[in-house]
Amino acid sequence: MNLQEMSTKSLLALHNAIADEPAGPKTFATKAKLIARIEQVAAAGNIDLASFGQGTDPEVTEQRAQPQAETTEAPTETEKKPIGKGIGRLAREFLMDPAGYPHALIAEMVNAQIEGAQATAKSVRWYAHDMRKKGIEVPPRQKVHAAEMNEEESAEWLATVAVVEPAPTDEG
Repeated sequence: MNLQEMSTKSLLALHNAIADEPAGPKTFATKAKLIARIEQVAAAGNIDLASFGQGTDPEVTEQRAQPQAETTEAPTETEKKPIGKGIGRLAREFLMDPAGYPHALIAEMVNAQIEGAQATAKSVRWYAHDMRKKGIEVPPRQKVHAAEMNEEESAEWLATVAVVEPAPTDEG
């Protein structure tokens, strides 16, 4: 009797048949712990698990008088509906472009191509991080340097700068 191949429900029934105290379905955290307990109880009680329960015939459920409703076949691969809008797929395509578009620009490109998309630079960065985590080498992004900014871009960038007060020192 191979305990590894048995279902957890069958293992629990076997445990309750050989153990002094029955266990419930939530008693054991894992199937491995249940198997270990069965082996421990069998060893303590000198029970041969290979021959245990061999004399009983499996229960046969009787056929229903009326056949159940016919099941419809599952749709094929070409008939299945796409799960999402394709935002992630499109963002990943743009991330792999050797031009190295900035994340904010990729988000705008995705939003322009997919109706109802609300991609942000942060979500595009997440896709890039996820790809790197999976071992995909993502081309580096273009960096916008202050020297390359025009007056309007420079003003927008400067508006995001926050002045930080110096920390008080212990000199006194």
